Amino acid sequence: MLAGKMLLLPGAVIGDRYLVEEILGTGGFGAVYLVSDRQADGALFALKEVIEPTQHARDRLARESELLERLQHPALPRVFRLFTDEQSERIYLLMEYIEGPNLEQVWREQPDRRFALPEVLDIMAPIIEAVAYLHRQHPPVLHRDIKPANIILRATDRTAMLVDFGIAKEYNPENTTTELRHGSPGFAAPEHYGTGTDPRTDIYGLGATVYTLLTGNVPEDALVRLTNLGNRGKDALTPMNQLAPAIPASVADAVHRALSLRQDARFETVEQFWREVQLASLENPLSATRLRLF
Repeated sequence: MLAGKMLLLPGAVIGDRYLVEEILGTGGFGAVYLVSDRQADGALFALKEVIEPTQHARDRLARESELLERLQHPALPRVFRLFTDEQSERIYLLMEYIEGPNLEQVWREQPDRRFALPEVLDIMAPIIEAVAYLHRQHPPVLHRDIKPANIILRATDRTAMLVDFGIAKEYNPENTTTELRHGSPGFAAPEHYGTGTDPRTDIYGLGATVYTLLTGNVPEDALVRLTNLGNRGKDALTPMNQLAPAIPASVADAVHRALSLRQDARFETVEQFWREVQLASLENPLSATRLRLF
C-alpha cells in the first residue's frame, strides 16, 4: 500500500485542469481519483495515476490506454486521454467515471454471500457480451483479470460494467510467452503462472466469478489445485453442489468445465460457455426469465 504522503488529497489540481474530489482506490501502482474537469463545467472523470513510473509501468498504462481508446461497448469504460504531469512526473489515464459499487462489495452483502441463479444470469449477461466483444477484435483482446472486484454495478441502472484493464493484452497465438502475470488468486487460470494465456483464460475468470456468486465461496486457487492434483491425484476444487445443492447440476457442470485446469478442456468461446449455462439453467423454471441467448 502506498504511503499516505504520496497520495494527492481532495483539492489538489492535476495538470492545471483536474481537481481531485476524492480517492476512489489505491494500489501498489498509485491511485484512482474522482476528479472534476475545470475546463468542462466540472464534469466528473476517473483519473488513474502511476506514481514514480518505471518504463514498464509507463508501457503498461500506455497499452491499457491504447486498447480502451479503440474499444466501444456499453459495458466497457471509455478512455479519453493519457498524459504526464510535468511537475510531478506522474502519468495519468483519464477515464469515464462509473458510479456504483463493485460486484465484490455487493456479493459480500448477500445472505450467505450468494446470489440466486436468475440474478447471476442478469448481472453477468452484459459482462459476457463485453468479453465476447473483446475476443472478436483483430487481434483478440484478453482482459486476464475478470473477477467480481473488477465489475461495477452502475448506480443509474445497476448494469454491470467490466473495468480495470491493467493486465489486458492483445492475443497473438504466434507469440505466447511464459512470463509471470499478475492474476488474482482464485480467479486466475493456471496459465497465468507459466504458460501462455489465450481467450480461454478469460473463460476461466468468468467461470470463477459465476462460481463465487452462486456458491458464496471463491474457488480454490489454480496453483493449489495443481499442487493437490500432483501430490494426491485429486482436484481441490470444491464441487458447486456441495456448497449450494440447489444449483442445477448442468449449470454446475458448465461452470466446472470453464474452470478446467487444462485450457483445451474448457469451452472454445465465451458464447459457448454462456449458452451452456443459460440452457442448463432451464432445469430450474425460476431461472428461465430474461434469458438472452447468443
